[in-house]
Amino acid sequence: MKCFIDELARKALEFASRYEQPNFYIRFHAEVARSKHLYFTNPIVTLLRESIAERLSQCERLGHGLYHSSRVAWDCAALLDIELKQSGSIVDQRERILVLGLVAGLLHDIARCEPNHAEAGAREAAKILRNFPFTEEEISFICRAIRNHEAFIRPVPSLDPIGQLLSDCLYDADKFRWGADNFTHTLWRMIDHQSLSPQALIERFPWGIDGIRKIAQTFRTPTGRQFGPDIIENGIAIGKDIYQYLLKHYSHPTALP
Repeated sequence: MKCFIDELARKALEFASRYEQPNFYIRFHAEVARSKHLYFTNPIVTLLRESIAERLSQCERLGHGLYHSSRVAWDCAALLDIELKQSGSIVDQRERILVLGLVAGLLHDIARCEPNHAEAGAREAAKILRNFPFTEEEISFICRAIRNHEAFIRPVPSLDPIGQLLSDCLYDADKFRWGADNFTHTLWRMIDHQSLSPQALIERFPWGIDGIRKIAQTFRTPTGRQFGPDIIENGIAIGKDIYQYLLKHYSHPTALP
Protein backbone atom coordinates (compact mmCIF):
# COMPACT_ATOMS: atom_id res chain seq x y z
CA MET A 1 0.00 0.00 0.00
CA LYS A 2 2.77 2.44 0.91
CA CYS A 3 4.56 1.81 -2.41
CA PHE A 4 1.35 2.55 -4.31
CA ILE A 5 0.88 5.85 -2.46
CA ASP A 6 4.51 6.89 -2.88
CA GLU A 7 4.33 6.16 -6.60
CA LEU A 8 1.22 8.28 -7.06
CA ALA A 9 2.58 11.11 -4.92
CA ARG A 10 5.68 11.24 -7.15
CA LYS A 11 3.56 11.19 -10.29
CA ALA A 12 1.39 13.99 -8.89
CA LEU A 13 4.44 16.21 -8.44
CA GLU A 14 5.53 15.36 -11.97
CA PHE A 15 2.11 16.23 -13.39
CA ALA A 16 1.97 19.46 -11.37
CA SER A 17 5.35 20.57 -12.74
CA ARG A 18 3.88 20.62 -16.26
CA TYR A 19 1.49 23.45 -15.43
CA GLU A 20 2.19 27.13 -14.92
CA GLN A 21 1.64 28.66 -11.52
CA PRO A 22 -1.90 29.97 -10.99
CA ASN A 23 -2.22 33.66 -11.79
CA PHE A 24 -2.64 34.64 -8.14
CA TYR A 25 0.96 33.68 -7.34
CA ILE A 26 2.28 35.52 -10.39
CA ARG A 27 0.24 38.69 -10.01
CA PHE A 28 0.77 38.96 -6.24
CA HIS A 29 4.27 37.57 -5.94
CA ALA A 30 5.39 40.55 -3.83
CA GLU A 31 2.55 40.20 -1.33
CA VAL A 32 3.11 36.46 -0.95
CA ALA A 33 6.84 37.04 -0.48
CA ARG A 34 6.16 39.67 2.18
CA SER A 35 3.82 37.30 3.97
CA LYS A 36 6.41 34.52 4.02
CA HIS A 37 9.09 36.90 5.27
CA LEU A 38 6.85 37.98 8.13
CA TYR A 39 6.02 34.35 8.89
CA PHE A 40 9.68 33.50 9.41
CA THR A 41 10.82 36.71 11.12
CA ASN A 42 8.00 37.89 13.38
CA PRO A 43 8.81 36.72 16.94
CA ILE A 44 5.17 36.12 17.92
CA VAL A 45 4.53 33.97 14.85
CA THR A 46 7.78 32.09 15.37
CA LEU A 47 6.97 31.36 19.02
CA LEU A 48 3.45 30.22 18.16
CA ARG A 49 4.68 27.98 15.34
CA GLU A 50 7.22 26.32 17.62
CA SER A 51 4.70 25.86 20.42
CA ILE A 52 2.08 24.11 18.26
CA ALA A 53 4.35 22.17 15.88
CA GLU A 54 4.00 18.90 17.78
CA ARG A 55 0.21 19.18 17.90
CA LEU A 56 0.00 19.94 14.21
CA SER A 57 2.18 16.92 13.46
CA GLN A 58 -0.63 14.75 14.83
CA CYS A 59 -2.87 16.05 12.03
CA GLU A 60 -0.31 15.38 9.30
CA ARG A 61 -1.79 11.93 8.70
CA LEU A 62 -4.86 13.79 7.43
CA GLY A 63 -2.75 16.15 5.33
CA HIS A 64 -3.53 19.07 7.63
CA GLY A 65 -0.32 19.48 9.58
CA LEU A 66 2.25 22.26 9.48
CA TYR A 67 2.75 22.00 5.71
CA HIS A 68 -0.91 22.78 5.11
CA SER A 69 -1.31 25.32 7.90
CA SER A 70 1.78 27.31 6.96
CA ARG A 71 0.55 27.69 3.39
CA VAL A 72 -2.87 28.78 4.56
CA ALA A 73 -1.12 31.30 6.82
CA TRP A 74 1.00 32.71 3.96
CA ASP A 75 -1.95 33.15 1.63
CA CYS A 76 -4.22 34.51 4.35
CA ALA A 77 -1.75 37.29 5.17
CA ALA A 78 -1.13 37.94 1.46
CA LEU A 79 -4.88 38.26 0.84
CA LEU A 80 -5.21 40.66 3.76
CA ASP A 81 -2.40 42.77 2.31
CA ILE A 82 -4.00 42.76 -1.15
CA GLU A 83 -7.52 43.55 0.06
CA LEU A 84 -6.35 46.36 2.34
CA LYS A 85 -4.43 47.94 -0.52
CA GLN A 86 -7.23 47.56 -3.05
CA SER A 87 -9.84 48.99 -0.72
CA GLY A 88 -7.89 52.24 -0.64
CA SER A 89 -8.23 52.37 3.13
CA ILE A 90 -5.50 53.93 5.20
CA VAL A 91 -5.03 51.29 7.88
CA ASP A 92 -2.82 51.77 10.89
CA GLN A 93 -0.76 48.80 12.00
CA ARG A 94 -1.08 46.97 8.67
CA GLU A 95 1.69 44.57 9.68
CA ARG A 96 -0.19 43.72 12.87
CA ILE A 97 -3.22 42.74 10.80
CA LEU A 98 -1.04 40.50 8.61
CA VAL A 99 0.27 38.85 11.78
CA LEU A 100 -3.32 38.09 12.77
CA GLY A 101 -3.71 36.40 9.39
CA LEU A 102 -0.59 34.30 9.90
CA VAL A 103 -1.74 33.27 13.36
CA ALA A 104 -5.23 32.39 12.16
CA GLY A 105 -3.73 30.29 9.38
CA LEU A 106 -1.44 28.42 11.74
CA LEU A 107 -4.24 27.67 14.18
CA HIS A 108 -7.20 27.04 11.89
CA ASP A 109 -6.79 23.24 11.92
CA ILE A 110 -5.43 22.88 15.45
CA ALA A 111 -8.39 20.58 16.24
CA ARG A 112 -8.56 18.92 12.80
CA CYS A 113 -8.73 15.44 14.28
CA GLU A 114 -11.79 16.28 16.40
CA PRO A 115 -15.49 16.32 15.43
CA ASN A 116 -16.74 19.74 14.32
CA HIS A 117 -13.11 20.79 14.02
CA ALA A 118 -13.75 24.44 13.18
CA GLU A 119 -15.73 25.09 16.35
CA ALA A 120 -13.36 22.96 18.45
CA GLY A 121 -10.40 24.74 16.86
CA ALA A 122 -11.80 28.17 17.72
CA ARG A 123 -12.15 27.18 21.36
CA GLU A 124 -8.65 25.70 21.46
CA ALA A 125 -7.15 28.73 19.73
CA ALA A 126 -8.68 31.00 22.39
CA LYS A 127 -6.90 28.99 25.09
CA ILE A 128 -3.57 29.02 23.27
CA LEU A 129 -3.67 32.73 22.48
CA ARG A 130 -4.14 33.73 26.13
CA ASN A 131 -0.41 33.11 26.47
CA PHE A 132 0.45 35.50 23.62
CA PRO A 133 0.41 39.30 23.43
CA PHE A 134 -2.95 39.75 21.72
CA THR A 135 -5.89 41.86 22.80
CA GLU A 136 -9.28 40.29 23.53
CA GLU A 137 -10.57 41.86 20.32
CA GLU A 138 -7.74 40.35 18.26
CA ILE A 139 -8.32 36.91 19.80
CA SER A 140 -12.02 37.25 19.02
CA PHE A 141 -11.23 38.09 15.37
CA ILE A 142 -8.93 35.08 15.03
CA CYS A 143 -11.33 32.65 16.69
CA ARG A 144 -14.30 33.82 14.63
CA ALA A 145 -12.25 33.35 11.46
CA ILE A 146 -11.35 29.80 12.51
CA ARG A 147 -14.99 29.07 13.35
CA ASN A 148 -15.99 30.28 9.87
CA HIS A 149 -13.44 28.45 7.74
CA GLU A 150 -15.47 25.37 6.77
CA ALA A 151 -17.11 25.22 3.35
CA PHE A 152 -20.87 25.03 2.78
CA ILE A 153 -21.68 26.24 6.31
CA ARG A 154 -23.16 29.68 6.87
CA PRO A 155 -20.44 31.88 8.44
CA VAL A 156 -21.11 34.05 11.47
CA PRO A 157 -20.58 37.67 10.34
CA SER A 158 -18.44 40.19 12.20
CA LEU A 159 -19.55 43.76 12.80
CA ASP A 160 -15.94 44.92 12.59
CA PRO A 161 -14.59 45.30 9.03
CA ILE A 162 -11.13 44.00 9.97
CA GLY A 163 -12.63 41.01 11.75
CA GLN A 164 -14.81 40.28 8.72
CA LEU A 165 -11.90 40.65 6.32
CA LEU A 166 -9.77 38.28 8.40
CA SER A 167 -12.54 35.70 8.38
CA ASP A 168 -13.02 35.94 4.62
CA CYS A 169 -9.29 35.84 3.87
CA LEU A 170 -8.73 32.78 6.06
CA TYR A 171 -11.56 30.96 4.29
CA ASP A 172 -10.21 31.77 0.83
CA ALA A 173 -6.63 30.89 1.77
CA ASP A 174 -7.77 27.52 3.09
CA LYS A 175 -9.81 26.83 -0.05
CA PHE A 176 -6.82 27.72 -2.26
CA ARG A 177 -5.42 24.44 -0.95
CA TRP A 178 -8.14 22.61 -2.89
CA GLY A 179 -6.04 23.36 -5.94
CA ALA A 180 -2.65 21.76 -6.57
CA ASP A 181 -1.93 21.15 -2.87
CA ASN A 182 -4.83 18.75 -2.67
CA PHE A 183 -3.18 16.46 -5.23
CA THR A 184 0.50 17.00 -4.47
CA HIS A 185 0.21 16.66 -0.69
CA THR A 186 -3.11 16.22 1.13
CA LEU A 187 -4.71 13.40 -0.84
CA TRP A 188 -1.90 10.89 -0.33
CA ARG A 189 -1.84 11.30 3.43
CA MET A 190 -5.58 10.84 3.64
CA ILE A 191 -5.42 7.74 1.46
CA ASP A 192 -2.67 6.31 3.63
CA HIS A 193 -4.69 7.07 6.77
CA GLN A 194 -7.82 5.42 5.33
CA SER A 195 -5.86 2.51 3.78
CA LEU A 196 -7.66 2.94 0.47
CA SER A 197 -6.88 0.52 -2.34
CA PRO A 198 -6.21 1.79 -5.89
CA GLN A 199 -9.63 0.48 -6.92
CA ALA A 200 -11.38 2.34 -4.10
CA LEU A 201 -9.55 5.52 -5.05
CA ILE A 202 -10.62 5.14 -8.68
CA GLU A 203 -14.25 4.72 -7.62
CA ARG A 204 -14.16 7.86 -5.46
CA PHE A 205 -12.19 10.08 -7.81
CA PRO A 206 -15.03 11.49 -10.00
CA TRP A 207 -17.08 12.26 -6.87
CA GLY A 208 -14.08 14.04 -5.35
CA ILE A 209 -13.50 16.14 -8.47
CA ASP A 210 -17.15 17.23 -8.43
CA GLY A 211 -16.77 18.33 -4.81
CA ILE A 212 -13.70 20.38 -5.65
CA ARG A 213 -15.54 22.10 -8.50
CA LYS A 214 -18.20 23.27 -6.05
CA ILE A 215 -15.57 25.03 -3.94
CA ALA A 216 -14.80 27.38 -6.84
CA GLN A 217 -18.15 29.12 -6.29
CA THR A 218 -17.65 29.80 -2.58
CA PHE A 219 -14.77 32.29 -2.37
CA ARG A 220 -15.55 35.29 -0.19
CA THR A 221 -13.09 38.10 -0.95
CA PRO A 222 -12.98 40.00 -4.26
CA THR A 223 -9.46 38.67 -4.85
CA GLY A 224 -10.51 35.13 -3.97
CA ARG A 225 -13.49 35.27 -6.32
CA GLN A 226 -11.27 36.54 -9.13
CA PHE A 227 -8.28 34.23 -8.72
CA GLY A 228 -9.57 31.29 -6.68
CA PRO A 229 -11.34 29.47 -9.53
CA ASP A 230 -8.07 29.44 -11.50
CA ILE A 231 -6.33 27.81 -8.54
CA ILE A 232 -9.10 25.21 -8.35
CA GLU A 233 -8.92 24.50 -12.09
CA ASN A 234 -5.17 24.02 -11.80
CA GLY A 235 -5.77 21.37 -9.17
CA ILE A 236 -8.50 19.68 -11.21
CA ALA A 237 -6.16 19.46 -14.21
CA ILE A 238 -3.57 17.69 -12.06
CA GLY A 239 -6.30 15.48 -10.63
CA LYS A 240 -7.43 14.43 -14.11
CA ASP A 241 -3.87 13.47 -14.98
CA ILE A 242 -3.66 11.35 -11.84
CA TYR A 243 -7.02 9.75 -12.58
CA GLN A 244 -5.99 8.77 -16.10
CA TYR A 245 -2.74 7.33 -14.72
CA LEU A 246 -4.74 5.29 -12.22
CA LEU A 247 -7.03 3.99 -14.93
CA LYS A 248 -4.12 3.10 -17.18
CA HIS A 249 -2.16 1.22 -14.55
CA TYR A 250 -4.78 -0.06 -12.10
CA SER A 251 -8.07 -0.45 -13.96
CA HIS A 252 -9.88 -0.34 -17.29
CA PRO A 253 -10.14 3.22 -18.65
CA THR A 254 -13.33 5.24 -18.38
CA ALA A 255 -13.93 8.92 -18.90
CA LEU A 256 -13.73 11.54 -16.18
CA PRO A 257 -16.34 14.28 -16.69
